[in-house]
Amino acid sequence: MLVSETCDITRRQGDWKGAFDFCAALRRIVIPLKDDIFPLIGRHQRYTQFEYCVNLTAVDIAITGGIHTTVSSFLLESWRDEIKEEIGRINQVLPKTPHSDKTAQICQWIRSVLGRIEHYKAEHNRLLKEATALLELALWKAKLDEKHVNDTKGDGTEGAIEVEKSGRSDQRITSGASIVIKNVLPFLKLG
Repeated sequence: MLVSETCDITRRQGDWKGAFDFCAALRRIVIPLKDDIFPLIGRHQRYTQFEYCVNLTAVDIAITGGIHTTVSSFLLESWRDEIKEEIGRINQVLPKTPHSDKTAQICQWIRSVLGRIEHYKAEHNRLLKEATALLELALWKAKLDEKHVNDTKGDGTEGAIEVEKSGRSDQRITSGASIVIKNVLPFLKLG
């Protein structure tokens, strides 16, 4: 965790509440987007890491490839925009949050962002599964059309040789869909 200004965070024996308790100089923090980054403290099980940090008004996410790569890989721009809006929301809410609730607000925000990312990852993978089925059917259809063209009579009349049901099944197996999908799918999947 990075801070913009230093605070006296010396530990007093038996009086340890949070890393930045009573740090009025703290204005901005940079944290990783990880759930449970701040433990509950004390017998009342409260978040007190930033209690009495009255000037804490901004939170930035530590640049990690994983989150930014995932968000930029979402299929729909509206999903990407919604996640970016949710990430920026904390800096709108935090200045109005009472000092005793700042850490809890940050934790709730982290859970909200991570929850939305997981939701859109699941939606992305669901749509990808549908697209995979469509791609397989399109490759099969192309293979059937190719066979149909090759099987027509030389005099231009169509349908002289009809593809049997077992032949259609064989064409599905030999359409190459399994090879194409196996080599394309890893580039489209999200972690």
